Amino acid sequence: MAFTGKKILLALFTLWGVATLVFFLFTIIPGDSAQMMLGKREDPEALAAVREKYGLDKPAVVQYFNYLGRILPLDLKNGFRITTPDLGESFQRQGQSVSSLIGSTFPNTALLAATSIGFAVLAGVFLGVIAAYHKGSFLDGILTTLSSLGMSLPSFFTAVLMAWIFAYLLAPWTGLNITGSLYAVDDFSGERYLQLKNLILPAITLGIRPVGVIAQLTRKSVLEVNEMNFVRTARAKGVPERRVLLRHILPVASNPIITAISGWFASLLAGAVFVEIIFGWNGMGKLLVEALNTRDMPVTMGCVLVIAAVFVVITTIVDIAYAILDPRVRAELF
Repeated sequence: MAFTGKKILLALFTLWGVATLVFFLFTIIPGDSAQMMLGKREDPEALAAVREKYGLDKPAVVQYFNYLGRILPLDLKNGFRITTPDLGESFQRQGQSVSSLIGSTFPNTALLAATSIGFAVLAGVFLGVIAAYHKGSFLDGILTTLSSLGMSLPSFFTAVLMAWIFAYLLAPWTGLNITGSLYAVDDFSGERYLQLKNLILPAITLGIRPVGVIAQLTRKSVLEVNEMNFVRTARAKGVPERRVLLRHILPVASNPIITAISGWFASLLAGAVFVEIIFGWNGMGKLLVEALNTRDMPVTMGCVLVIAAVFVVITTIVDIAYAILDPRVRAELF
């Protein structure tokens, strides 16, 4: 309980630091948000009204504490009741709350990240096991080189390359689109159609880097566990090699792989920005870029906070899970 409490306090402190940094970072950026909302109109009364409506006429410190009061999931005025955080209203999309905009795009980004990490786990573990069982061979060298290359490729470069090859050059055979989101809308009826094929290229593109990391970790872990006494004993008893791998080696070798998966899943939520833009995937990354281009500060800060919160929550849950499973992790904290 003490370990869990300290981890939760550390997570809350981290989220407060992120919220503070994001607020002041976007507050000191040159430019007038009120002016951008009005466009080319130079009406002093309209500017004053907009600044008053969104609290932009107040000092930065007052705006900061008002901002913290809105995003806290507590109603301090009515007896510390738990409430939904208020991320504000979009400057550019009048009448739309930031929470509704993120709520409509976050599931698409989460689906993309989950599909990518699923592809990365399956491909990375498979390639890592193959490389480990052929240690020192030509095949091992090829797989190791390819995994290192995959880790070094930037996502935006990989996205352009994948789109050009599979959605342009090989489009007659693959049937894949260069751009497209999870749903397509009929221009006449307005009906939405599920387009799962549009998920293939973005998911593979986003999963290429973690494939390399997981493959390298799997290879190293399998080689280490393969030399342990209980594995040798299982083989000496005549246990089939497939069962030795699935029942003895992989369960023990999975700890570093699980750590990598948890970290990468949270990172993919942020790393999906360029991939979503290139492939036209209607996710939170695309929403974030559009908000940055139009200086829509509430949307920008809301997206960054959600990404940070997901990252912190996932890493905290993983740390607590390790502490439950391994007493040595708890001992290190104290």
